[in-house]
Amino acid sequence: MLPNVTSNAPSFVEKTYDYVIIGGGTAGLTVASRLSENPNMTVGVLEAGQDLSDNPTIRLAGKCMQRALYPVIQLKARLGGWLAAAHTPGQEFHWHFQTVEQTHANNRKLDVHRGKLVGGSSAMNALMWARASKAEYDALVELGNPGWSFDELLPYFKKSQCHTPQENNIFPGTGAISPSQGSNGPVKTSFNTWYSSLIEPLVAAASNLSIPINSDPNSGNMVGCSNMARMADNDEALRSHSGAAYLPRTAGRSNISVLIGAYTTKIAFAKEGSELVAKEVHFDANGNKYSVRANKEIILSAGSYQSPQILELSGIGRASVLNQFGIETLLELPVGENLQEHILVSTSTGFTDEASGPFISLPIRSATTSEEHAEFVSLLDSYLRDESLTPLERAQFTIQQRWLESVESNVPELQVLFGNMPGLAGFPLPDGRMTMWNPIAHLHPTSRGSVHISSTDPHALPSIDPKLLSRTYDLKAFVKSMRLRENIIRTAPLDSMVSESVAPPSDVQTDEELEVYIKGHIETYFHPVGTVAMAARHLGGVVDHNLKVYGTKNLRVVDASIIPMQISMPNVSTVFAIAEKNTG
Repeated sequence: MLPNVTSNAPSFVEKTYDYVIIGGGTAGLTVASRLSENPNMTVGVLEAGQDLSDNPTIRLAGKCMQRALYPVIQLKARLGGWLAAAHTPGQEFHWHFQTVEQTHANNRKLDVHRGKLVGGSSAMNALMWARASKAEYDALVELGNPGWSFDELLPYFKKSQCHTPQENNIFPGTGAISPSQGSNGPVKTSFNTWYSSLIEPLVAAASNLSIPINSDPNSGNMVGCSNMARMADNDEALRSHSGAAYLPRTAGRSNISVLIGAYTTKIAFAKEGSELVAKEVHFDANGNKYSVRANKEIILSAGSYQSPQILELSGIGRASVLNQFGIETLLELPVGENLQEHILVSTSTGFTDEASGPFISLPIRSATTSEEHAEFVSLLDSYLRDESLTPLERAQFTIQQRWLESVESNVPELQVLFGNMPGLAGFPLPDGRMTMWNPIAHLHPTSRGSVHISSTDPHALPSIDPKLLSRTYDLKAFVKSMRLRENIIRTAPLDSMVSESVAPPSDVQTDEELEVYIKGHIETYFHPVGTVAMAARHLGGVVDHNLKVYGTKNLRVVDASIIPMQISMPNVSTVFAIAEKNTG
C-alpha cells in the first residue's frame, strides 16, 4: 500500500484537517502531496476506490496497453490492457459510467470509463503524455482567466514531469530533453523502447504529403507527425500515475491521510453574508455514514462527471435541475453544462508486417480543399448567428472560428493514430495477420452536452449526455479525418506495406457511406472537460481563475472539469499542471 493510505474511517474522522480533498485521482493527490509539504498544514483525502498500486495490471505500464488505445506507447511484450483492466471480473478499477442514448450515433449508449482507484484515471489510462497547442491555452485567458496562458502554465507542466530521453533517437526529437520538458518532477515520462518497421515508411509518407515532422510536440505546436511520450520509466516500464508519483514523497509526513473506500455524498455549507462557506464533507465508508470538517478549504477533485454531481447534490447548480429532485438551490450556477469530449472512430488496416507508429495531427485547412474549408467556415458562421447560443458557446466558437480561418494556425482538429494490435477493436483478419488500428479523432467538436444528477441517491450514477455529432460540423470533420487516413496509407512508401483495408470495408466509398459508418462506430475518447467551467461569471463560468466556485468563500474545484474549452490532446498532463498551479 502507498504511504499515508488508510481504510480506517473512524480513525480518519477523529483528526482535524485544514484541507479536505474529495477525490484521490490525478489532481487530488497532486494537490494533497504539495499542500502537505508545509508541515503546518493538515490534509485529508477521500477516495471512493481502492489502492491497487501493487496490482500488476495497474503497476506495469505495458499491462495497460495491449488492448487499450495507443500504439505509440506500447511495449513489444504481450501484456494486458486498459480496457481489459476496466473489465476484469471482481476488480473495481472504474466507474461504470454510460451515456444516455445518442441520437446521432444510432441511438447507442456508450461506455465512458473513469478511474475508480487511488490515482484515478491516471492509473488506468493509455499513458499518453502530451500538451495542446499554445493558442489553446492562451484562449483560456480570453475566457476570463488571467494567468492561464501557455507561457504561464509551462513552469507547472515542467514541475510535474521527470522526462528521460530515448538513447537511440529512432524518431526525431526523442534523443534529448527539450526546453519544454521537465526533468525533476514526480511523474516519470519516456519514449518507446521499441519501434516497428512501420516508422520509417510512415514518416516518409507523411513527408510526401507535406505533413511536417514535429520533433517537439510539447513546445506549443502540435501540428504534424509526432511521437508521443508515455507516463512510464524506461528502466522497469512501470506506470507513473499520481499515486505512484506523488504519494511516495509524503512518506514520513504525519499531516496527510488518504482514506480509501470513502464515497462522498454531499458538501455541507453555512452562510456568511452573501457567500457560502464549505464546512464539512459527508461520506459513506464500509456501510457507515461519516462527516469530516475542513478548517480552511474543501477541494473538489472528483472529475468531469462527479464534481458536478457532488455540487448539485450539495445545492449548487441550476435551479431547474435541482427542483426536479427537491434539492434546495443554495447557489445558482450552470453546473454540469458545457460538457465536451473528444470523439473517435476506429478503423483498421491490414499490413504485411507488424506495425506501430506515431500520430498525425492537422488543422482542417491542411486536409481540405479551399472549397471544403469554406464550408466549415460557413458552418461556424451559422452557429454564431444562432441566438440560442450561451455566452460561453459564443466565446468558444468565436475563438474556434479564428483558428479555422488563420493560415498560420497550429491548432490541430483532425488526428490519425497508428496501432499494432492483432484483432483490436473487433476487426480481426481471418488468418490472424497483423492489423493496424487507426483511431480517427476529432479534437475540437462543436457539440456541447451535459452531465446532471439522475437521483437524490448519491450512489446513483449521473446522467451523461455528450450529444455527440449533434452539430453537422462534427460529422463533416470526421469525414475529412477518414479521408486523411486514406491518403496516408495509400502514399508511398507506406502503401507497399498495406495488404488491405479491414474497416471500413472497401465498399464504403462515398461521403454519405462514411457518415453511416461513423455514426455506427463513434465512441468517446475518455477525455471529458468543461462541466465546472473556469470562465468569467457573465460568460457562464462556475469557477474563477483561482478555481474558487463563484459565490463561495472556500470551495475550489481542481480537475479536468474546469477546462472550459476542449484541448486537442489527452488532458492528463494538463490536469497535473492545473493541480501544480493551484498549489503554487
